Amino acid sequence: MARSVDYDRIAKNYDRRYRENDYSGVEAALIAFVGEHQGQSVLEVGCGTGHWLGFIGGNGISVTGLDASFQMLAYARTNAPSADLAQASAECLPSSNESFDRVFCINAFHHFQDKVAFLTEARRALRPGGMMMTIGLDPHTGVDQWYIYDYFPNVLEIDRRRYPPSTQIREWMRAAGFTDCATRQIQHLPGRLDARASLENGRLDKSVTSQLNVLSDEEYRQGIDRVREAVESAEARGESLYLCADLRVFATFGAVPS
Repeated sequence: MARSVDYDRIAKNYDRRYRENDYSGVEAALIAFVGEHQGQSVLEVGCGTGHWLGFIGGNGISVTGLDASFQMLAYARTNAPSADLAQASAECLPSSNESFDRVFCINAFHHFQDKVAFLTEARRALRPGGMMMTIGLDPHTGVDQWYIYDYFPNVLEIDRRRYPPSTQIREWMRAAGFTDCATRQIQHLPGRLDARASLENGRLDKSVTSQLNVLSDEEYRQGIDRVREAVESAEARGESLYLCADLRVFATFGAVPS
């Protein structure tokens, strides 16, 4: 069964992730990708609340953001006031041919219903010499560890259905007409959180990550119950329980021939 996230419903709390999590590797990759060329036109597909548009906007760079969620775009108008924003699907970009120098999506590609159609559209919208970048997890590597996967055991399989392997993304890019397709790790995210504090301060709220939001209420409740039981068992032994993560974030690139 396909799983989807209702971003209209969670838009209000979405930006919490940018305050609580480390995105330094993503920031560096985005800065390097966009560059400092005056007059450059950049499109973000799946722009959400406009955080990344606000991050790169200005300095002579024209930014455009598209998202399917009306409520996410409402916040984007505040976070990226200089951006051109539109509600649209990734598979049918409302832009003419050769409109942009850069197209990117960050933690959004896995949500697109037809990923091949999006890449074909991105190739169409890019000018000669332009570039495409998508950033996200690759749960197919077999090396990531995450407390979400530990306590909500069906999430890993859901993620493997939602996220294509980086090798597949590159194949799709080449088929869409991109060249010099490559993937590189841009950030390593080890982490450890106090489990009881995470339950109490909302770090495990369903809206915190799409991995939890795609779950049914019953699946989510069962996972939270597992965390609570593990916390109580550890405390009965006079110990504290920690939630551990060891994740890797990848960027996959493709170029348009000049």
